[in-house]
Amino acid sequence: MPVDLKIAVRVMVVAVVLVAVGVAGASLLQTPTYEASALVLVDEGSLAQGTGNGKIQLIPLAPAPETLRALTQTMTDATDNRPVAQEAIQRLGLEMSAAELLDNLTIEQDAAPNFIALTYESTDPVEATKIVNAVSEVSSERISPISAVGSKFTATVWEKAAVPESPVSPHPLRNGLLTLGIGLVLCAALRLALIHPSS
Repeated sequence: MPVDLKIAVRVMVVAVVLVAVGVAGASLLQTPTYEASALVLVDEGSLAQGTGNGKIQLIPLAPAPETLRALTQTMTDATDNRPVAQEAIQRLGLEMSAAELLDNLTIEQDAAPNFIALTYESTDPVEATKIVNAVSEVSSERISPISAVGSKFTATVWEKAAVPESPVSPHPLRNGLLTLGIGLVLCAALRLALIHPSS
């Protein structure tokens, strides 16, 4: 390999390393973001009971999973709204709008057919925990028993959020290594292209 090409490759590698270090450093300057999550159980009275160890015991007369999943999705949609957010804000005495709260709140159906997962993102881990717990409590209280296939369903807070110990972002090391890896791959590809130019 020509000397000039060797020098060019070395310069590119050094540049990639410097960029990767810069990306990692920039990530360190970002404000950490935390996520707190809570679970709400969609229950049909005595047909689905907690065993006390975080598991669900299904009674033979429990509704079909498809029915529970459809109903849970309906309750999920009913939870993600302005009245729920406003009541949670009022209970906590927060100075924010309902829209701001909802922008940082994620409500989705859990893998289990009768669970709703609520997640709140904030730069303050304690605030994130308080808000998601308040929203889960408000939503479980506001969702009145409804009639579906002849049965009454309710929503109950199954698992309150705990204060997150570590942020979900940023990830300085991961960002730096990812940048370094991509840069080195590009350098290798460019080096091969220069050594074996297409005719």
